[in-house]
Amino acid sequence: MVRAVCLASYVSRDIAPDVLRGFALWGIVLVNVAYFSSSVDTGVTADTLVSPGDSVAAFLVFALAQGKFYLIFSFLFGYSSQYVLASASGGGRRWWARGVGLIALGIAHASLLFIGDILFLYGLLGLLLLAFYGRTRRTLVRWGAWIYGVFTALAVAVVALTALAEAQGLSTAVESSPTGLAYEEAVQSDNYLASISARFDFWVSEAIFLVLFQGALTFVAFLVGVLSARSGALTGSGLSRDQLHKMMGWGLGLGLGLQVLFASVWVINTTSASPSLTLELAAFFGSFVTAPLLSLGYVGLVVTIVRARPTVLGWLGNMGRMSLTVYLGQSLLLNLIFGGWGLGLYQQLPYWLAVLVSIVVTLVLAALATLWLSRFRQGPMERLLSAWSRLGGAKSG
Repeated sequence: MVRAVCLASYVSRDIAPDVLRGFALWGIVLVNVAYFSSSVDTGVTADTLVSPGDSVAAFLVFALAQGKFYLIFSFLFGYSSQYVLASASGGGRRWWARGVGLIALGIAHASLLFIGDILFLYGLLGLLLLAFYGRTRRTLVRWGAWIYGVFTALAVAVVALTALAEAQGLSTAVESSPTGLAYEEAVQSDNYLASISARFDFWVSEAIFLVLFQGALTFVAFLVGVLSARSGALTGSGLSRDQLHKMMGWGLGLGLGLQVLFASVWVINTTSASPSLTLELAAFFGSFVTAPLLSLGYVGLVVTIVRARPTVLGWLGNMGRMSLTVYLGQSLLLNLIFGGWGLGLYQQLPYWLAVLVSIVVTLVLAALATLWLSRFRQGPMERLLSAWSRLGGAKSG
């Protein structure tokens, strides 16, 4: 009851979290479509960029979307955790059940639809977040800085070792894994059931990398979200106008500038006659390490727009209220469009057109979310996860 009142009051004051979730979902599908349409293993490759339109699309997605929107989504996951865990009646138990539910959904999503699943990671790291609940601001800041620092150091080490290998003439060619090749073959067949085992095997082979690579900055974003929730940053009386302007200044100034630089290096190197793996990794890791700056700018921009004109981004807010359903819906529709069991457009469309397809998919899901919420309070998957979480929150005996 306490949590319900708290959340009702929160939502009535500001719709920014829902709009930001919808905004993040839109950006996530822009990045993910490459793994549905071009290469299930590596996404955008040199073979993908066969025209100027492809290169422009890759540049824009790399600079504006890759590595930025999942951070916003992760930040909001940490932000919402504060409201659940602060509940006076079984918040911790519900959060535990929610984490287990997300792990199960993640395994199902990775097996049935998309190996780039984030639900499994969120469930796993969400349970880890329990160890940080109630800790002081100083503790959370220290852990966030330490994790970010280690991630950055490892990224620099990988780039340096690759540069050393190239300088000594050692082969740095990256070949597709056997499980990746098997999954790619399955995607192009018309047998969806046969693709499940291939997709699951590929996900298992990549799971450790995904958890370690994406997990570091994801957990840092969780911690930032927790700290922001404590100060009510996304409520109407949270961030001041000056703070929002500073966020946009740093994010859309320095942050965007760095992303344009790294994207330029990446596209030019990828499309060159003799691409360097060192430059590729330097641009890739450089983009990820500095992505939080642009994510910060996006948050400042969206919150500013929401406060000035709340209805303008209402369609994103509807997606945000049904974020789990929309996230899974994106994977389902992209499977039907590009999989051999659907329209069979895998590696048949130019990359720039695949990006446009992802935008259309998002607009369709936004329309469906608006229609659904005109009749129901929750999306179908949100209702399912909420019911499961309430079971976890129920006292035994």
